Amino acid sequence: MKEEKQRETTWSKLSKKPWFWPALYLSVCAVLLGAYFLIQSPTSMDQADEEDFEMEREWDGASDDFEGGEDSFPTAARDETLQMPVADEDSVEIIHHFYDPEASLEEQQDALVYYNNMYYQNTGVCIARESDETFEVTAAVTGEVVKAEKDDILGHVVELKHDNGIVTVYQSLEDLQVEEGDTVTQGTVLGMAGRSLYHKDSGVHVHFEVRKDGEPIDPTDVFHQSLEDIGIPSEDELTEEEEEDDSSNKEEETSEKEPAEEDDAS
Repeated sequence: MKEEKQRETTWSKLSKKPWFWPALYLSVCAVLLGAYFLIQSPTSMDQADEEDFEMEREWDGASDDFEGGEDSFPTAARDETLQMPVADEDSVEIIHHFYDPEASLEEQQDALVYYNNMYYQNTGVCIARESDETFEVTAAVTGEVVKAEKDDILGHVVELKHDNGIVTVYQSLEDLQVEEGDTVTQGTVLGMAGRSLYHKDSGVHVHFEVRKDGEPIDPTDVFHQSLEDIGIPSEDELTEEEEEDDSSNKEEETSEKEPAEEDDAS
């Protein structure tokens, strides 16, 4: 009994101290906070690990995009060469050629398109079978479908975007077997050859174009070339340019000498 009374006396004395209750309050808070962090720490660590993992994945994805570039395509496409847009080249022929301003007059006339009582320069080639039967039209090289739609005059149209500023165009299709936004590999069927009002005289065919930086070029000049080689001047073209530069330089030198000779004569 005496011990209990002594304890009560000690407790009552302590409780009357001005610092007792604040100290007790802080102690209880410390215990509660410690218990809270002890319970929450495994979950927090898991969440932190998850966030780190997600950030790592995002960074890896961003680095892949950076390395590849927004216009990049599968690595295999870099080793490809531009093919005719058909599965079997021997089964078709070019029935309407690209308009070349440097070609003979007869060839230029054959490369005109007659539509709506007017003549237009053909900006591609028309490919058809001798039997006038339809056939599968395929991607000439790996690329991204940037257009896939029906046109009342041109028929169904597909445009593929490639590296090095190259775009290939497929018109006069009977149907569409790809959609805008698709990435297609070389040889993928885009649709079946059909007819169009614009190239009415060509019958069942595919009108195929190749554009470099927005300018049409003759597809027959770049078939079986890599995308990197398309648009690079040949040795003959470089020689002609050098000769033109030399002749222009000589003309300039001659024009500069003439006034000097006149001054000497005076």
